[in-house]
Amino acid sequence: MRRLLALLILVSAPLGADTFRILDDNREAMQARVDLIQQAHTSIDVVYFIVRHDRVTLTALALLREARRRGVSDVRLIVDANFLHVPRSVLAHLQDEGIQIRVYHPITLRHPTWLWHRLHEKEIIADGRRYITGGRNLDESYFGLAKGMNYVDRDVFVEGESAGEAQEHFEELWSSRHVADLRVRVSPASRLKASQELDDALASGFVKLNTGTDWSAGLEQAPVRFLSDEKDERVGEQLASLVAKAKRSIVIESPYLVPSREFLDLLASKAQKGVQVTIVTNSLRSSDGVLAQVGYLRYRGRVRRAGIIVWEFKGPDCLHAKSLVIDGKLAMIGSYNVDHRSEDLDSEVMSVADDRHKARELRDLIDVHIANSWWVDNHGNLYRARHWAGERARKIRAWFAKLLLPVIEPQL
Repeated sequence: MRRLLALLILVSAPLGADTFRILDDNREAMQARVDLIQQAHTSIDVVYFIVRHDRVTLTALALLREARRRGVSDVRLIVDANFLHVPRSVLAHLQDEGIQIRVYHPITLRHPTWLWHRLHEKEIIADGRRYITGGRNLDESYFGLAKGMNYVDRDVFVEGESAGEAQEHFEELWSSRHVADLRVRVSPASRLKASQELDDALASGFVKLNTGTDWSAGLEQAPVRFLSDEKDERVGEQLASLVAKAKRSIVIESPYLVPSREFLDLLASKAQKGVQVTIVTNSLRSSDGVLAQVGYLRYRGRVRRAGIIVWEFKGPDCLHAKSLVIDGKLAMIGSYNVDHRSEDLDSEVMSVADDRHKARELRDLIDVHIANSWWVDNHGNLYRARHWAGERARKIRAWFAKLLLPVIEPQL
């Protein structure tokens, strides 16, 4: 009842001004998560698409356990059932500690189509007043710590009344038919080993603890909205409505670019009316998925001929940030990709700030990526200073992937 009353107060309050801190730096993005969890008082609600069995995940889970131990009454976790890679013993130990865990769209014969609809969003909400959302999963490669390819990503820390919208979305997701309680059975010995594994993660010195950092300090406030698919409109529809109102400029950063015909027509119409439309996406060199890249290559020439400026990120890491800037005024960061999966299949969220300073900051960060990108000419070809020797093998794989495109494109 206490939690319900707090939620009703949050969602009934008029939309006010929030702090909106962009987290581009990997170390800041990790530390902000640590501090958000450690500074929570009454509740921590977590939603993630990918959760690996690595230092990042174990540290986060250990912090959630410590929060529950120190008296945070509600600690809840929702993870996509297909991308939960944490050992069952660790999950069982967390449940023993009072952490509630549910999985999104578990494989079941009753709902075979669930296999194609995934929980792509990522957010941590503390006390219904602060949250972090963006593109980073709980995986070392999203924080620049993998030995191989890492992801160039972006999150945002928000404190204020829009957290009430994030909290409302979580409550709807938690109580929906799309999630199920996680049930695991492991031996007492396995539970004890899992407890020690989390103890070791905290004692490793991997992150700084108890910093007391105020991530809202020194920031001016701005009107912020939290967009989700739990409303009457999907996130893609809400973003399209904002794009349709653009008067001067639209800047989109999306790792996967397989636009629907409707969205491409919308961007083309804005470009024809004199709105400068710029898109930054992955190149064949930087992409982490050949199939998604082939889907994009099908549209590349059409997008460019529509008068849209296109830049392809050179790498060597994979661009994974999902952001938009409209008219130098609206700044948007979240989990939404400009592709069919985000538009029609997956669950997505975005945080939108109406503030010229934040929009300028976000545009400057996108410009850093543009400086490490190739420009696509009017014929859909890349302008490069030199040939990249490793591209030939990727081109061959892309050619074979084209054969599957008619079948797989709706899933890209």
